[in-house]
Amino acid sequence: MVASACLTLGLVHGLVWWQHREKLDRLFFALLAGATAWYAYFEWSSLQAIGPDNYVAGIRWMQVPVWFMFVCMVGYVLTHLRAGSRWLAALAVGLRTVSVILAFSLDSGIHFTTITGLERVVFFGAEVTLPIASPNKLMLLPHGALVLLLFFVAGAARTVWRRGEQRRALLVGGGILFFVTLGSLQAILCFWQIVKIPPGGSLYFLGPLFVTALELSLETKRVKTLAVELHETRERSREQVAHLGRVATFGEISVTLAHEMNQPLGIILSNAQAAQRLLAKDPPDLVEVRTILADIVSENLRASEVIVRMRALLRRSAVHHESLNLNEVATQVFAIMRVPLRSAEVTLTHDLTESPAWVSADRIQLQQVLLNLMLNACEAMASIPPAARRLSIVTGREGSTVCLSVTDAGPGLPDNVEQIFQPFYTTKPQGLGMGLAICRSIAASHQGNLSATRAPNGGACFQLILPAVSELPVKP
Repeated sequence: MVASACLTLGLVHGLVWWQHREKLDRLFFALLAGATAWYAYFEWSSLQAIGPDNYVAGIRWMQVPVWFMFVCMVGYVLTHLRAGSRWLAALAVGLRTVSVILAFSLDSGIHFTTITGLERVVFFGAEVTLPIASPNKLMLLPHGALVLLLFFVAGAARTVWRRGEQRRALLVGGGILFFVTLGSLQAILCFWQIVKIPPGGSLYFLGPLFVTALELSLETKRVKTLAVELHETRERSREQVAHLGRVATFGEISVTLAHEMNQPLGIILSNAQAAQRLLAKDPPDLVEVRTILADIVSENLRASEVIVRMRALLRRSAVHHESLNLNEVATQVFAIMRVPLRSAEVTLTHDLTESPAWVSADRIQLQQVLLNLMLNACEAMASIPPAARRLSIVTGREGSTVCLSVTDAGPGLPDNVEQIFQPFYTTKPQGLGMGLAICRSIAASHQGNLSATRAPNGGACFQLILPAVSELPVKP
């Protein structure tokens, strides 16, 4: 029963270590559980011995797994608790090593000088074999190693307690001290022939294994909880940074809002003044007034659409994935960029796929990426003659992905292309260096990628690749 339980625990935590090789405490725990199962086998064989030689062989070979148990317990305490006196640990293991050597060197082992026979006694309803022998004083060596091990664990537990980790100190340190002390006392009573009981050390070692396994499980739960919280915090931070990026982008295209709003408001004003003049006539020209009022309503809707579009770009809200036609998103951005392109004297050409390029994405974030790339292209081409300032937008589908490329005729890219995607890298005097980093982060959050290459004409070509979807947008 003890061996089965130990092997189960060892297998579980061994698999955990295999997946996370940096967790050496899991490796030591798995080896400790395996050594305890090994020890339980030799303990059982000695309890079922049919002669003195068989009993001595069982007790002698029992020292090998005990040595492994010592080493693994020391390794576990050092790696998991990150505390403990190394010289005390080395002394305990060294003394245990000498005990193993003596156990195989002496005819009757290290526990007895002579064994004259065996006797069968009943222990908890089962018959077990006990020796009729004279205790060997050399047995003080392994017992001394046990005392040193207990002092080592106690010192480590005290250090952990002082660090403020009381629960860990009690579970791991207290559990090991309590059960190993009980097991040691029973072994001492057995081997010194004080009480006729079997040693039973493996059963006591099962105690600290279960307690330690509980502590490791609690730590795994804490790690999982922290991972979830970290993921949520990262997502919130990504949304906040993306929102700040949209605010910065809005500052760059604020001239668009002024122009877009000024034109319909001017038309509304002139139409209203014309309507006033027509109504002042006798008789008033109501037909013409109705036409003017229709123009006013149309221009008002146009101004409202501009405001809605800009508010959507600035609004800070949760990411909302939906099926989008990438061509439609690009067309919406072209409308926003009309005035900045004209001001920068940049000629825009586009080649959008005839069939819809469906992706699952957040509309506002995709608009933010394309806006940023187009604004960067305009700034990159500011140093070349206006006639050469050409910006090309192309969408296409390649297998299971949809690609959007933005190609300019600017001076190109630096030798280390990846550095332009690093946060705070910028070539603009007033730039923050966050635009492309935000864009790549948005692409990654959509299971896509944003990359840059040198264009054949010497400029820069940015490619946004997203997974394609076949579903049409769901109609409300």
